[in-house]
Amino acid sequence: MNFRSTLKVGFAACLVAGLCACATSPDDRSHRLELDTPDAFGAAGHGDSLSTAGWLADFSDPALARLVAEAQQNNPDLRATAARMNAAMASARSARSGLFPTASGRFGATRNKRSTAAGFSLANPVSDDLGFNASAAWELDLWGKIQNRSKAATADFEAATADYQAARLSLAANTASAWFNAVEAELQVRLAEQTHRSFQTNLTVIEKGFDRGVSNALDVRLTRANVATARASLKQREQQHDAAVRTLEALLGRYPARLMGTTAALPRIDRAVPAGLPSDLLKRRPDILAAERRLAAADERFKAARKDLFPTISLSANGGTSTSELRDVLDPDSNVWGFAANLTQPIFQGGRLRANLKASEANTEVALANYTQTALTAFNEVETALAAGGFLRDREAALRESAAESAKAEELAWSEYQRGLVDIITVLESQRRAFSARSLQIQISNQRLQNRLTLYLSLGGDFDALELATAGSAATTPDASSPDPGN
Repeated sequence: MNFRSTLKVGFAACLVAGLCACATSPDDRSHRLELDTPDAFGAAGHGDSLSTAGWLADFSDPALARLVAEAQQNNPDLRATAARMNAAMASARSARSGLFPTASGRFGATRNKRSTAAGFSLANPVSDDLGFNASAAWELDLWGKIQNRSKAATADFEAATADYQAARLSLAANTASAWFNAVEAELQVRLAEQTHRSFQTNLTVIEKGFDRGVSNALDVRLTRANVATARASLKQREQQHDAAVRTLEALLGRYPARLMGTTAALPRIDRAVPAGLPSDLLKRRPDILAAERRLAAADERFKAARKDLFPTISLSANGGTSTSELRDVLDPDSNVWGFAANLTQPIFQGGRLRANLKASEANTEVALANYTQTALTAFNEVETALAAGGFLRDREAALRESAAESAKAEELAWSEYQRGLVDIITVLESQRRAFSARSLQIQISNQRLQNRLTLYLSLGGDFDALELATAGSAATTPDASSPDPGN
């Protein structure tokens, strides 16, 4: 049997083995989220349409919009996430290149010298060997395992892209949160300064009264203690403001030098947020999308691990020239070539392939459990934020009333003290209540804003739809229709 006949028989044997293996290849495994979702969020009071796009504009704060844009540009953590996304994109392209043949070329030149005995003399002939060689190899993906691994790498890239979007949304929300905390801290400082001045004024009046014999020493001592406590509270508020501003500056990628100023008031938001359908959350929230893509990647790797048990069929070819003279390198008479078809069937590898299959199956189950847990966490965050919105709104209304009544009570207590109708203890207690009520009112206003941020983030809403649409400039999704199988 000549070489050509042998080659045909060998290739036919490879093809028959491949068809047999295809007949026993695993069916596609599909994993679905094993979680029943209701028709509507339980804590939602109205609406089923999503309106969380462009939520940054709801706060009507131009300074906040500029800070978010600065954070998106300069934050190191976000840049690291973008770099990981680009690395995943490159890995996806690399994995896809396995579907195509590989080719390489080589030019070589060697010189050899030998010593041989010829009678009573030694001969030292020198020989040259010059050659140009080109080779190509291709593993036939008859079972689709290379395609499975390519799909897994693409799913990893899609998960990294979702991680990047989640990081952008989280950074926008964290920047807004830090900004509101800094504004609240400054408002608390102003309130503490106002309270300290008020207490100092009262002390001055009481000390003058003591000099005239109208007030007693106990009133003076208690009022001085109240002033000292107010001064200590002021320093605590200043420390909190200092820390809040430095935290915001670091988030923006600036050196935390505490050079930023803030606005004079917290924004108010009155627009309700339709939460949408719970099932929509699975398609919209980036961390859920990332978990689903990681599940898809694990499933593709499981399929590839099963197909590793089947034969590997590969084709290889090489051709070139070999001569001792440089002028003959391109001479057709110096051509050499070869072609081979190989079938490799794993027989015994110490259980490695079966162990890899078990590990891949377990990793798929882990990914499914993580996907389910991520979805549960998302639903819990939305329901909790929706419910908290109503509680915080009612608390703010009650504290607003408390602050107004406490301020009137403080004025009345001081007026009656000057007329000798109440003692200093009543005045100090009314002042403490008024200060506490105003402080809590500022705090609850910030808490409502923080809860709204949590709700927007939980719903996966876009803080700037146009900006998100153009975010692809940081990385480009591999185009499956026009792969890059080059180096």
